[in-house]
Order: sequence, then C-alpha cells, then structure tokens
Amino acid sequence: MKYLIKIILNLLKIYIYNKMSFENVNFSANPSFKFKEIVVEKTECLGGTYQYDCFKGDDGETYLISPYWDIDNIEKREHHISIINLRTRETRVLNGHKDRVLTVRYFQDPYTKKHYLISADRKTRVLVWDLSDNYKIILDTELKYESFIYSVLLFFEENKIYAVTSTLSNGETFVIPLDDKEHKIEIPNTKDFNIYFLTYWWDEKNKEHNIIQCGKNKIKISQFKARTDFEFQTDDKHPYNMDGMVFKNKGKDYLITSATYGLIKVIDLEERREIVSMTFDDVFFCSFVRWNDYYILLNDKLQRRILVLDMENNYQVISKVLLPEMYHDKFIKKIDHPKYGESLLSVGIDWKLKLFVNRTITSDDIPASQ
Repeated sequence: MKYLIKIILNLLKIYIYNKMSFENVNFSANPSFKFKEIVVEKTECLGGTYQYDCFKGDDGETYLISPYWDIDNIEKREHHISIINLRTRETRVLNGHKDRVLTVRYFQDPYTKKHYLISADRKTRVLVWDLSDNYKIILDTELKYESFIYSVLLFFEENKIYAVTSTLSNGETFVIPLDDKEHKIEIPNTKDFNIYFLTYWWDEKNKEHNIIQCGKNKIKISQFKARTDFEFQTDDKHPYNMDGMVFKNKGKDYLITSATYGLIKVIDLEERREIVSMTFDDVFFCSFVRWNDYYILLNDKLQRRILVLDMENNYQVISKVLLPEMYHDKFIKKIDHPKYGESLLSVGIDWKLKLFVNRTITSDDIPASQ
C-alpha cells in the first residue's frame, strides 16, 4: 500500500509541475508568494556592482551590510561600511578602511554562533569585524596584491578562525589564521588564474576544509590541509564564473555555479563530477539563492528576471519570474524580514534597495529615512 501511495504522490507532483507558471510556483509554505513590491529605497549608498550581504541579529532584526557609495558626490572620499536595519532603516557606520570598499561578506561561527564580517578595499586591505563584540576589528592586514580583491571569506574550527583572500589579476589565494596573522598560507596552483568569487565547502566525510575558486575558464576546488586540488574547465564561450553556491540536496553536497552569458553547472562535490550543464541565450547570470528544499533561484540581470531551478527535476528551469523593478541587479539575497517574513532583497545600478515580499505594501509600511 505504501508503494502505491508513493507512486500516486509522484504522479501528482509531476502533474503539478506541468501546470505551474511563474505566477503560482509555491516558493515556500505560502502558495501565493510572489515578488512584486519595492518597499525600501536608499540612494546614498549601495553600489550595485559591489558585493553586499545580510544577516539576522540576535535581536531578531535583519540587517543589510553594504559598502558606502555616495551617488550624489562620487568623488567624495568615503570609505566606510553601512549596517542598515531593514525594518527601522537605522544605520550604523563602520570606519576602518582608507579606500573604497569593494566587498563585504557575513559569516556565523558554527561553534559559538557569533557574527562576523570580512571586508576588503581597493588598496587590498582586509578587515575582519566581530559583530557580536560591538563591531570590534579583530584582523587588520594589507596584502601586497597587484590588483583588486574581488572576493573574501571566513571559515571556522573550534576556537579558530581563518580568513581567505584572492586577487583578480593572478589568482593568488591566501588563508590567514586570525590568531597568527603573520602566518599567511598560500593555496597552491592558483597563480595566473583570474578569480571572481570564493566559496567554501566542509567535506564532512574526509573532515577537510575546501576552498572553491570560481574564475576565468575554470573552477578549482582546493583542499586546505591535504594541499591537493581538483579543476573543472569552463566552455570558452562562457569564460567568467562569477558565482558559486554549496548546498545540500537529499543529504549530498553539491556546487552550483554560473558563468556569464548563459552557463549553469551543478557539480557533485563528493564524487567530483559534473551532473548538470545548461546553456541559455541572451542572459547574464549572477548570484544564487537556495529558497528551500526544492528550489534554487538565479537572477538574470540582463532580462530582469529570476529563474527557478527545481532540485527534484534535475535542476531544470520550471519558472521565470519577471521583475521589471530589477535594474541590472547583480546580487540577490534571501532574508527573513521581521515584518514581511521570507523576502528577496536586491540592489541594482539604479542605487535602489528592493525588497520583494508576498503581500501588498502601503505607504504606511515604509518608515521615514533616518
């Protein structure tokens, strides 16, 4: 009987998939969820081409972390980071950089649950901030790179934190233990490799830290302790791997990557093999969001839309959500907004901060600027 029920449920799922349009895909527990409203704008910061991040604080509030950019006076020498409460719009300023900040990323220590921020500027200065200790700077180092740092990350061991940095021009990648910052560990075999994005994978089976470098014409997976690496080549027609996201699906670890101009790859990290490769025309893919156990969202900034990938249907695109309000938005983030719940946040080169939610927004919902 249980096998019959399972077959019926699978047939029902297939029928539902075939009937879905972009207007009725069930992204979450709420079947009416749609991205449709801009609820916040903030024009004095948020460079749309730079990397920003979000986190939920211990106070239950959701915060945006963004490099500062003054659109009305771009020659103004402001180098701080803005921490913006997305409910109240109260802003905290973090000073420490002496040149324009290019990237900020948030991480939580899985052992202590403390909150951290890592940032880098055009002069290749890297700062790590302890957000749980009054935004205290716990690492301040300047790397002698010849070009910009496009991506940074943190990973953790019990009672130990590591910062990872890489440069665009020649791929030099270093791991810096925060308790011994003079001891910079170089990841081998990365020179002459233009790196655009770093992500991290903890290999539970082998108890190994892996640093994943997404760059020009290839993706490299480097084991930190074993000092070995593995490469996936990219089609020359899609040379620039701009983003990568590690996620679990049915207990296994996967990497999904996007290359500019229309290439998506899904890689089985445990078996080190590519399982999906898809190409699209007239697109410009950027960042991923894992929405829930079923869907991955990918933004196409060229056509102002979100592609919905079905993890249970071989990662095929089952929906294309048109978002005219997105204006070449490079990064999207899933957030748990204290007022609106599950929402999608994006920032574009129009300098607008957009929050797409599952309800109609009135003028009374939008707080005044601080």
